[in-house]
Amino acid sequence: MSEQDVDARVEELTRGLRRMAAGLLEAAAGHPDAVRARELSAAARVLTNDVLARLDAEAVEDSPAHRNEPEVQDAVPLAKSAVSESGTALDELVELYLPDYARRLDEDPVMFDPDLPYEQWNSLHRVRYGRGNPFENAPMWNDTVPSRGKAVVRAMTSKAEVLRRLHHSYVTRRDLDSPEGELAVQVLEGCNAIRRCRAIDDGDFVDKSDLALKLEALQWRALVIAAGRGEYARAQLLTQLRQLGVLAAAVLELDTAFRQRNSNPSLGAQIAGAAHGVKAVLQHWPPKVETAATESGHTTL
Repeated sequence: MSEQDVDARVEELTRGLRRMAAGLLEAAAGHPDAVRARELSAAARVLTNDVLARLDAEAVEDSPAHRNEPEVQDAVPLAKSAVSESGTALDELVELYLPDYARRLDEDPVMFDPDLPYEQWNSLHRVRYGRGNPFENAPMWNDTVPSRGKAVVRAMTSKAEVLRRLHHSYVTRRDLDSPEGELAVQVLEGCNAIRRCRAIDDGDFVDKSDLALKLEALQWRALVIAAGRGEYARAQLLTQLRQLGVLAAAVLELDTAFRQRNSNPSLGAQIAGAAHGVKAVLQHWPPKVETAATESGHTTL
């Protein structure tokens, strides 16, 4: 077998390993068992950051251009594992990119339905920025509101009635005053941290607008689930946090290497592998979860 045949075979095997790593990440994102999901995610990281990174590095070292370059010393440690000693990857991203003030729910509503028609959004927007805080007296998510769904007429419908008619178009802080609400806040914080991280914000690895839409949809679903409360809601939120954790693990690997790239040029292969891992997770992320209907029969998840 000639040298060219060997190189072609190695390249073919490398592509197969990348597909395998992507498959492990996809399986982790959709696995119902949290422990097994972490094991699959860890296996994908080992494959991407140890095996593939070494293969890529050796390919670069064997190139004629690299033989003429001076040896690069490791001035900075290689990128950290996606799960550090301080906690999960999601925890680490929140600590890195979400200041304390951004973690407080100071305003009502916490979030509007992202799919609201403009006229309804505008009606809620006017109420929100009026005098006082009308949302403090807004009906809670599980309240029965007979006038929900009726049309809002500008200058004719009172602020209180706007909130009643557009009930289930927003989630308030009172809706999240529960253990389920605490889990939903973790989803909010994790999504915001992922969106703000340097690899996502400054890099050109993923479609940022598409990622923002996915994260926004996940945030709204988490809030709706938490507002509904109950043991079933808690189980769904834990599933969402697990799915978000799989994405966070892939993003943290990429972000850590991306932040160290200037002081350690040898991280190029690891960045490429980590970026491939993020794209693989996002391809089918978040996995579909069971749907739940509101009192009006509208599907919210």
